[in-house]
Amino acid sequence: MSKQQHWYDRDGKAVFEVPKAKGGGMRATTIADARKLGLYPSVTTVLSVLAKPQLVDWQLGQVAGKAYTNPPQDGESQEDYARRIISASQEQVGEAADLGTQIHAAIEAHFKGEPVAEEMQVYVRPTVTALENAGIKLLEHELRLVNTDLGYAGTTDAVMQNDWGNVGILDFKSRKTKPGQKCEPWETEPMQIAAYSAAKFGFIGDLHSNHLKEAFGANVYISTTEPGRVEIVQYFDPQLQQAWKAFTSALHLWQYLKAYKPPI
Repeated sequence: MSKQQHWYDRDGKAVFEVPKAKGGGMRATTIADARKLGLYPSVTTVLSVLAKPQLVDWQLGQVAGKAYTNPPQDGESQEDYARRIISASQEQVGEAADLGTQIHAAIEAHFKGEPVAEEMQVYVRPTVTALENAGIKLLEHELRLVNTDLGYAGTTDAVMQNDWGNVGILDFKSRKTKPGQKCEPWETEPMQIAAYSAAKFGFIGDLHSNHLKEAFGANVYISTTEPGRVEIVQYFDPQLQQAWKAFTSALHLWQYLKAYKPPI
């Protein structure tokens, strides 16, 4: 999986790449570039300082599965075999990420009234139905958000509204599910929703205050292994307050480890 960090400028413009010093194209933006340009780390970049046991378990499962179906070749050393299996498993992870990107793009196209490829409708139609059944209406799409006070940024999939008039943040997640097993959020996913909520609605300040008391958010999980399966997990107070505290702790840790906080 790519370890590239994502950065934004003060206006929310993505600065994922910068020109090479000697010309001839672009390269990935680094923290050194961020210091020079005053860039803001993305929410996912900030959360990269945390261990993610569920993600690690899934990645190890990809490696183990690839090894199970690909035994060592004659004369292949342990080091060469390990390198080949890890490389093959990363290709599989990349394919899953590509499908997730296609699903996101198809859903966004649908809600913008743009054409959607027929092969993607197996993911789009059930998602639309699930949102309608949950009483959720999307108000904005692919929103760039910057919290200039605390020093982070990011892109959320949508701003939503429910039947009671609550407005909040919604993010789509593609997920490999198993029949009969509940789809549970990974530890950092409510933290992402809380961070985007703070950037969008201005909830900042004392960690023990009630800035997120009225916050409302959701993750929509779209199965890539059980086409048609869609589950919506909604977050309310106090869960988002706890997630906000956790995110700001991670943010302070990231800023300490990197010795960098964007200028206010």
